[in-house]
Amino acid sequence: MAELIAVVGATGFQGGSVIRTLSASPEKYRIRGISRNIESARVKELQALYPNIEWVAADLDDPATLEKAFAGADIVFGNTNYFQPSIRERIDAGDYDAEFTQGKNMVDAAVAQGVKHIVYSPIVSAIEVSNGKYTNAYDTEGKAKLRKYIEDSPIDGYFIYCGFYFQNSLRAARWEGEKVIFEYPLPIDVKQPYVDIDDDYGNIVELMLSDRAKYKEKRLAAVEGYYTGPEIAAAFARATGIEAEYRCVQEYYYSIPDIKSLFEFFIEFDALSGVDMSEAKNNIKKPFTNVDQFWTKHKDFRP
Repeated sequence: MAELIAVVGATGFQGGSVIRTLSASPEKYRIRGISRNIESARVKELQALYPNIEWVAADLDDPATLEKAFAGADIVFGNTNYFQPSIRERIDAGDYDAEFTQGKNMVDAAVAQGVKHIVYSPIVSAIEVSNGKYTNAYDTEGKAKLRKYIEDSPIDGYFIYCGFYFQNSLRAARWEGEKVIFEYPLPIDVKQPYVDIDDDYGNIVELMLSDRAKYKEKRLAAVEGYYTGPEIAAAFARATGIEAEYRCVQEYYYSIPDIKSLFEFFIEFDALSGVDMSEAKNNIKKPFTNVDQFWTKHKDFRP
């Protein structure tokens, strides 16, 4: 009988990729999409694309709704979002454990319902990797703390560490005359890990679930390669024929102390320290999407 996987954050990048991949194997997986608002336009769009998916409303701040959403599930795909407005409000008010608290609610509800497996995407702890230099990159700490909580719980955990999303470039672009400008707070000579989250992330989830004894508590990287901002802009120009330029713009991001620390940590340290960089890349069912392939798919994109 096909296993039931409850996908938290089913309307987001990670959850959407999981749905897209696993829905192709109905003999193995039944899918339950979890979202705060199952009447949203995005849910209706997904219902049209994947009519066999069940949808249940739940809120990471409401454990009772999570227990209901996880009833009968064999697997939970877990997701927490540091940049969700309600989390940001709590962080700004001094509740630096806000994201961890939501994740803990999710794990506790899964355990209470007898779920056997959970897949989650943490980040390494900036405090640990920087030897205490960066103490307020709270996005890393909440996710790293939740990974440890999962490892200490009765549920089997599987961990995927993501690079920057190529898709972020779509939101970082604007016109300047006849040229497209990409703006992001990374210096022009700094390479960072990137992944096509839409097309490739779900394949890693599928890989880990295909051999659970092998991948239990393993940390796999969702990374195709390392790129600078100018390299991403140049790939857009090759695909579209439109002149493009990358600029490092830090004023907005660096005006928010915890976001400033987060990017400074990414720039100075290896944000994938201790993560297996080759396992997923060598074993997923299709190769990762590189930057040129990404922009070829999005060659009609205009800011």
